[in-house]
Order: sequence, then C-alpha cells, then structure tokens
Amino acid sequence: LVHTVRDSVKKGNWDDVVRWVASLMADAERLYSTGAARKEWVMDMVRISADTVDYPIDEAAMTKIGEMIDSLCAMSKVVNSKSAAEA
Repeated sequence: LVHTVRDSVKKGNWDDVVRWVASLMADAERLYSTGAARKEWVMDMVRISADTVDYPIDEAAMTKIGEMIDSLCAMSKVVNSKSAAEA
C-alpha cells in the first residue's frame, strides 16, 4: 500500500492518495477524540510511511495533504449535518 501511495504521489495521482488519507482519517476517528489530534496522527502516519519506503516527501506535498484533510473534514460536516436534518 505504501509503495502504491508513493508511486501515486510521484505521478501526481491524487485519487489514490485521497483514498489512503481518508482511510487513515477513519482510523484516527476511532483512536483520538479531538480533530487536532486526529490530523496530527494522520500527518505523522504519512511522514512515517514516506520514511519507511525512503520516499522524500516534501513540504509542498505535506501542505497539500494537510489542506486535503481540512477539506475532507469540512465536507463531512456539511454531509453529516444534511443527513441529520433529513432524519
């Protein structure tokens, strides 16, 4: 999985990265109670995974991933609030 993500980042294939980060975010939901702790854990996992496969992930990519996490969280709040209103 990490090799696939590494290749996806290199090729700019962000669909795979989004799926991987979303999976990490789901794991973080179960592990941590605050949004800040969740995001920090996900970002740490991305860095650790990159280090594991000796992939030099730069700050620009980490910034994009951080922004993507923020966007996914904002989107989930909108989706969840509409679902709750409809129920």
